[in-house]
Amino acid sequence: MDTWITDTEPSERFPLYTRANADEVGPDPFTPLNWTLTWEQGMVPGTADAWIALGTFTPDEFVWDQPETYGNWGGYFFNQVSLGRVFGYRMPGATPDAIDISFFGQNPSVPPYKHDPRDDNEACSAKLGESFGAILGGSQQKLADDYIAQANAWVAGRPDLAAVSDAELVDYGRTSARWQRPGWDAYAQVVIGATVGPQIVQGIADAVGKPDLAIQIFAALGDVASAGLPERVWDLSRQVAASAALTAEFNAGVDGLAERLAGNPEAADFNAALDELLLSFGHRGVNEWEISADTWLINPTLAYQMIERVRRQDDSMSPRVRAAEAATRREAAVAELTAAVAGDEATAGLLAAGIASGQMSYRLREGGKNATVKLMQEPKLAFRELGRRMHERGHLADPMHVFQLLESELDAFLGDPASFSAKLAQRHQDWLTLRELEPPYLVMRGEPVPPISAWPKRKAAAVGEAAPVGTEMKAIGGSPGTVTAKTRVILDLADADSLEPGEILVCTTTDPSWVPLFMIASAVICEIGAQASHAVIVSRELGVPCVVSLANASKTLPSGTTVELDGSAGTVRVVGTP
Repeated sequence: MDTWITDTEPSERFPLYTRANADEVGPDPFTPLNWTLTWEQGMVPGTADAWIALGTFTPDEFVWDQPETYGNWGGYFFNQVSLGRVFGYRMPGATPDAIDISFFGQNPSVPPYKHDPRDDNEACSAKLGESFGAILGGSQQKLADDYIAQANAWVAGRPDLAAVSDAELVDYGRTSARWQRPGWDAYAQVVIGATVGPQIVQGIADAVGKPDLAIQIFAALGDVASAGLPERVWDLSRQVAASAALTAEFNAGVDGLAERLAGNPEAADFNAALDELLLSFGHRGVNEWEISADTWLINPTLAYQMIERVRRQDDSMSPRVRAAEAATRREAAVAELTAAVAGDEATAGLLAAGIASGQMSYRLREGGKNATVKLMQEPKLAFRELGRRMHERGHLADPMHVFQLLESELDAFLGDPASFSAKLAQRHQDWLTLRELEPPYLVMRGEPVPPISAWPKRKAAAVGEAAPVGTEMKAIGGSPGTVTAKTRVILDLADADSLEPGEILVCTTTDPSWVPLFMIASAVICEIGAQASHAVIVSRELGVPCVVSLANASKTLPSGTTVELDGSAGTVRVVGTP
């Protein structure tokens, strides 16, 4: 196998793509249905719409009948580098290099920006300046509120999927997947807008010689959608820890736990609280931008596993306690930086606006992401029901094979599902093979993509040379705080139970299924990521020091390495080896 059925053609205008920071969106290959329906017809044009709405591009700069804002090779998701660089070039006060770092983290292997005469556009630069001035004044609040309300209304209108026809299932799956276009228009605008306030604050902090304060100012903000999840999980874990009956049930194992708890009268309060968790966050799960992936509503065992990992944690590690400590540091940082510019009225006013905009934007970003992930559950439910029916009728060997369809094949599949049985089974096997491979880090138009048969297998464990004592590494500071502790490398959640309380979690990247580990670890190190990554947002809200974009950390900081971590400065220093 040298190519895959969803491989895209690199854009002529925007030719550079990278896997940098892409694991957070697509850690594993996307299924064909996910890419050709949800992404090609939803997120890809929706992101272009957002760039246009902000003024970065004009509509005629995009080729609308091919994916340009993202790429897909071997099923793997690739981020677009060129688009962000043009944004950095056209945006007053920004640079392509600065945008690279803010969007993708450190990119040492990515070739530098080369100017294209088409990047020159004074009208777009002027419109961007206007847009970002409005963002600084809070213009995106209504955009985000309206989108979240619309998303909730769409989900509330879900039909009884078990009662509709096959054709109606496909129609609902298509329609709900295409909701991602207006959704990502709003969400991407907010994500891009969330760079405004922090960049202003960072610039002022650098100018007065207090660069570390900028990160502290955006920690433990409260009312962040992604942070409500760990607090709920923590509360459920405390119920288990305080109840002998619940503890006994969890000690018996997660398998069959739901059935056992349903028949246990002492679990009534716990079950009610879990139902509330699933009502609020049941759309969250693993690999959230893939419509074949489980959510907690689809597979509640995922929620039980989270609670299981947290229930043995000491009460002192409560996310509320740690967040309160981080909030105190945040307030002190705001006061210190404000005092540093006192007497300079213009700078003081800009700082206040930057702080207010940045803090609001982080909340809007996470609220928008939560709404967008909520919409992802709708096509998941529709196509799972279709797969279930086709499996029961003998047309699919496995219900999940339905996700191996291309969107263009859906109508033919409804007309003659049996003719697709062998084809989809083979695609599923090929897709499983892709999951074992390491995709190229870069794809660039004009340079051939290596054939899939030449891609190396993913490494099952970190292999490499450990850094000696005294080595100091510079990454991107994500969440403030200093910690000295031993590392624990976790590359797969199947190994999560090896993380001991107080150890520093070292991983590639994270998604919501990793949240319990944040309540166990004393700090987090991610090999990839940027200042708006999932790990950074959650760490800040929980008061957990974090650095991201520390390349090869799993190799250079093997489990048992004692390090000093500074989440504000983004530094990690080795002080002891295993």
